[in-house]
Amino acid sequence: MILRFLLLAILLGTATWADAQSAPVKASRSSEEMTIIARASSLRKDDPAEAIRLLNSVIQEQPKADELKKVFLLLGDIYADIGQGALALGRYDRAMEVMSSQDATGRAGVFLKRGTVQLALADYAGARVSFDQCLKLAPKSSTLSNACREGLADLEARSDNFVESQSYYQQVQTAAPDSITQVRVNAKRADVYLQQNDLSNAANSLDQALTQVPRNRQLSKEESKDLIAANSNVRSAVLKDAPRLDNNIVEALPSAPLSLVTSDNFTRFKVLREVGKLREAEDKLEEVLNTVTPETPPEIATAVYAEGTDFFLDRNRPDRAADIYRNYTIANDQLLAQRRDELDQQVAVLREQQTIDLGLKDLRSAEVERQLLNDQVSLQRWLIYLLGALLLGALLSVVLILRSVRKRQRANQALLLRNLQTRMNPHFIFNSLNSINNYIARQDERSANRYLGRFAKLMRNVLDQSGKDFVSLTEELEQLSLYLELEKERFTGKFDYALPASTGFEDIRLPPMILQPFVENAIWHGLRYREEGGQLTVTVVRNNRKVLVAITDNGIGRSRSAALKTKNQLNHQSTGLETTLQRLELINAYYGEDFSVQIGDAFPEEDHVGTRVELTLVQ
Repeated sequence: MILRFLLLAILLGTATWADAQSAPVKASRSSEEMTIIARASSLRKDDPAEAIRLLNSVIQEQPKADELKKVFLLLGDIYADIGQGALALGRYDRAMEVMSSQDATGRAGVFLKRGTVQLALADYAGARVSFDQCLKLAPKSSTLSNACREGLADLEARSDNFVESQSYYQQVQTAAPDSITQVRVNAKRADVYLQQNDLSNAANSLDQALTQVPRNRQLSKEESKDLIAANSNVRSAVLKDAPRLDNNIVEALPSAPLSLVTSDNFTRFKVLREVGKLREAEDKLEEVLNTVTPETPPEIATAVYAEGTDFFLDRNRPDRAADIYRNYTIANDQLLAQRRDELDQQVAVLREQQTIDLGLKDLRSAEVERQLLNDQVSLQRWLIYLLGALLLGALLSVVLILRSVRKRQRANQALLLRNLQTRMNPHFIFNSLNSINNYIARQDERSANRYLGRFAKLMRNVLDQSGKDFVSLTEELEQLSLYLELEKERFTGKFDYALPASTGFEDIRLPPMILQPFVENAIWHGLRYREEGGQLTVTVVRNNRKVLVAITDNGIGRSRSAALKTKNQLNHQSTGLETTLQRLELINAYYGEDFSVQIGDAFPEEDHVGTRVELTLVQ
């Protein structure tokens, strides 16, 4: 007994020494992770996919809460930059989870980011909640609280509550001494006045915005976008309906961005042409053309050259029109190249985003395993102490061991179930990414854009559901509809499909992505081999507490499909169906559900026997 206690003391002392030795290593690793985060921040605009990859490497190192907060905030900002609003909101929420509840200022900043994204997504109710929370938590009279008020002003303007919007804008202007904020807010106020058909105040606000443009530096693209938009809208309306007010608006200052000058002159040209002052319009057009430089954004240059070509054709000056059209083709090629780069960037980001989500799931699994290991070590320590106790202590130890075993079995079932669900998502995503790459390789930009839009929506739904054990049958049918749209586009003319109306099944629960592997098998192993188009049908039948979901196709059937497989296909063992059946078995065992699957020939008497899969569940 004494020897055992001595051995335990030595082990505890060794562990303490190891912890002390590892402290400098942990500090060094923390510094390295902060460097990686800073590097990812610098790549945020130019290479968001690489920035996401770097942040994923930090997450895999299981950083401290403060570093993890910075990672999720930066991820949210990157997704917001590229228009992936739903993904951005998810990352901001994760940042909020690891933040201290006492960090009111930090949480206010996150609410401001959330409100801005929700406003862009037209989620006005959610944006109002976020901006209100931001204003509530932000320090009084701070820059942050002022930004919250500006967010509320933008929200009221979007909601056509113009009086409330102007009131908030006035509060922002009163509290903000810097000229950049004054320029931005005056430009926004000019647009709101314009929506109220108050041209006088609109012109006055625009004049104030232009007057307040800093003279000591150029405005950035982000800082000048509201001013450029307001200048174009208000100038156009004033020149058409109240030309005298134009005299009260100053010209763009030399310190203003060149794109503002170009946009201003372009607006004047279009109005002059519209009202029939062609000589003046031509002079203004030539002035616009002289301000277009290689630094002019391609979308502005393309619009200017297109309008210029059309104008000189109307003026019966084909030579001048041809000169401008040549510039148009160059600018348009640059615009198309920019769009292609944005598309490539979107695809790269989606790939990295999938990797980071899978990594987060692995981390959760590792945390559970580590917790189990810690529990086991703790239990073993207690067993060492209890070995010297009486028989009652030994019996109590046996009870604790049995209970721990049951707990570990349950935890292992949960881990296996989560891992099986994780394997489902890459199983069908791989084929969709190949289709996008195929469109890009063929330079079919329109199809790639359309396909990527649907794929992105499907991905958002998959990611939203990936953390859930159950979803409603309504959500599952909506998800299945998106998937079938993509597959039907890939296999043009090979099949049609029919789904039941998704409403009315909100009370029926089933695991997410449980129907998709059966549908995928029907398409890939049955319907695609038909020479003429086939039919895939999904039906739902209620019978008291039982619900039958049937997936029926009139493909070539399982036997003929197996005979058509190539040698490589025979060597490659598809795991989609097997994984789905394992999931159902685990769900039945772990949650006490009653799911069952039957697979058979759908039309045994016909040439194309097809396949029928019946999923039965008891509510």
